Amino acid sequence: MSLSRSAIDTKPYARAGQADRSKILLRCLHLAVGLLGLLAFLLAGLYFYLELPDRSDVSQVSSLLYRANHIYLLCAALLNVQLGCYLSVLNLPLARGLQWTGSLLLLLAPALLLLSIFDEPVNSGPELPYTLPAVIALFVGVTLHAAARVLARRQSR
Repeated sequence: MSLSRSAIDTKPYARAGQADRSKILLRCLHLAVGLLGLLAFLLAGLYFYLELPDRSDVSQVSSLLYRANHIYLLCAALLNVQLGCYLSVLNLPLARGLQWTGSLLLLLAPALLLLSIFDEPVNSGPELPYTLPAVIALFVGVTLHAAARVLARRQSR
């Protein structure tokens, strides 16, 4: 019983073309950023658990901002993990451009939200210099991915 080399090849992407490498790169970026975001979420939660109860100078507003930004970070990380697992980059150039733009925004959001956790509650004012752009980036990124999918489906008809 002889198995051909392709039947036992353990590297399914070893012979991928440039387009396939681009698709794999985008998925790996989303997965890496998502997993790092989940790690940051867990470490920030541990920090809050160990540090914040001892601090009596934390107001209710600051406490709510810590929690809200912490949950936003979880949401952005999970969204990136999801895209890292299931994203299929489209072949239509315009749709692919929309996906890449949306992905760049979605990859940027966890970093902004991590900054917001440690800066905004301390300087709690009406401005949210990190949270607002991050939430807008999440909204626009998801919207661009949805628009790319709709565009690709209409082109395939």
